[in-house]
Amino acid sequence: MGIMASALQMVENVMGKIVQGLLMPKVAPDWYAGTRRLTEFPEAAADSLLLMGFVTLEVPDMEVAMNFFINGLGAKEQSEVDGARVVQIGASQLRLVPSGSRNDLAEWPGQFYIWVEDSKQTLSCCQAFEKSSGSRVIAEVHHIKEEGAADAILLQDPSGQNCFVVNQAPVGGMARTMRSVLPGTDKASNVLALLGVTHPIPTGQAGGVVRFYSEFLGAAVSKTKQGYALDFSLGKALHQTLTFVEDDDTELPGETPGEKLAEVCLYLVSMQKLKEAYEKCSKAGLVEGEPSWEDVEKRREFCFSRCPDPADKKVVLDLRHRIRAPDHEQWPLPKDLSMRAEFSGAERKLSHLKLEQAEFFRS
Repeated sequence: MGIMASALQMVENVMGKIVQGLLMPKVAPDWYAGTRRLTEFPEAAADSLLLMGFVTLEVPDMEVAMNFFINGLGAKEQSEVDGARVVQIGASQLRLVPSGSRNDLAEWPGQFYIWVEDSKQTLSCCQAFEKSSGSRVIAEVHHIKEEGAADAILLQDPSGQNCFVVNQAPVGGMARTMRSVLPGTDKASNVLALLGVTHPIPTGQAGGVVRFYSEFLGAAVSKTKQGYALDFSLGKALHQTLTFVEDDDTELPGETPGEKLAEVCLYLVSMQKLKEAYEKCSKAGLVEGEPSWEDVEKRREFCFSRCPDPADKKVVLDLRHRIRAPDHEQWPLPKDLSMRAEFSGAERKLSHLKLEQAEFFRS
């Protein structure tokens, strides 16, 4: 089976067979039902995390990869960080490192969901990239409303390792709202946001994953058509999800962490939330390097990889997490946009998403 056929099969298996139904912006989330014009995201669940900061990817040919992301997909390049080339996709980043440069990094096992302002422009740029590079990156184009319109584009990066589903954002001012939180240099980019990322988990382990994030990060996890989604929100300008999808081919983690793990960076809403998460993770022996709170407070960050189910202490997920406060020195957005007013620390009633989660715990 070729790379592109494999990519399509992988998306069908993990993200669902009906790409038109699950991935089109107007019908994917429940709140997109109908044909109304949209200008902003709805109110997020009370315990949503703040931002999916970055995912680290290995690439075999850095220049070809950067050419694809910048000239094909239409993202922006930012300054290198810790030896990684940085691709800015709205408020989030993909950090690219050469294959083999890190002996602790594994490929990202899921897919990426991206919104653009003009999908026809994205398709045209990717076609031009294919012609100039000789690399095939367009796996599938779905024409749902009219022939010639690129309603959903399935892309595979030049290495064949990473899959991207691209949709055009809803009309009605949504693009303008989403750009409102970005630095001035990013406002002209056709790429608006990394809206979602998927990660497979072993079949039957969703409950443990949900309980882990609820207990250790105090995070909102919502049930979706695809799986269970860890929610992130910058308010009206952005709502993201890291969705854990049960998969028969994914095995339970071993008794010791794997030598190579995928890596993601998550921003919590405040330093107080970072402290609470650190204390819980530290008490459970999860924090890597065993830093003191004073060290974590200074760095505005701590890391863990093992994710146990609080109910029975069985590890249900191995994934390297970099957990950060919004005043971390690498926070990618303007400093005055790092907080959501509705998450000021006041207690609020559970949203309907939290009620669904509570029902899941009881089941």
